[in-house]
Amino acid sequence: MNDGGRPRSAAEAVERHRRVLAEGRHVFSGLRLQDVQVDGAELAVELELDETVANPTGALQGGLVATLADIVGGRLAMEGLDDHSFVVTADLTVHYVGPVRRGPAHAVGSVLRRGGRTVVTRVDVHDGRDGPLAAACQLAFTIVRPSGDGTASGGGT
Repeated sequence: MNDGGRPRSAAEAVERHRRVLAEGRHVFSGLRLQDVQVDGAELAVELELDETVANPTGALQGGLVATLADIVGGRLAMEGLDDHSFVVTADLTVHYVGPVRRGPAHAVGSVLRRGGRTVVTRVDVHDGRDGPLAAACQLAFTIVRPSGDGTASGGGT
């Protein structure tokens, strides 16, 4: 790391991020997320609903619905990348069609397109595993790969 605490290379940034996650210090560590098996799904994750993540009506905060979609889509986008590459969210569209009141928020994701520089995913969030659709989300991710000098190339966000 340089004197300002910022990583000097993409590889250093990826390693720091993995360490923060492993140590339970990342903001995501406070979310009660759990991978679940769903027939035919590439990835399904549930977020437990309680008063710490609910709005005044008792429904899951809309920003956390978007965050859940971003987590699921990002994990799918990362599949198959080398250890020094990562993805950044380039676009996130959420169509809210109903609340997540009963819970858990049940997110099912799939890859729509995987290219050399971008990955496009779809994530549907339901109110419970067998519940109604709460949000239909489409996300685009830019793949960031370290350049020959160790700096990142491919993403600017």
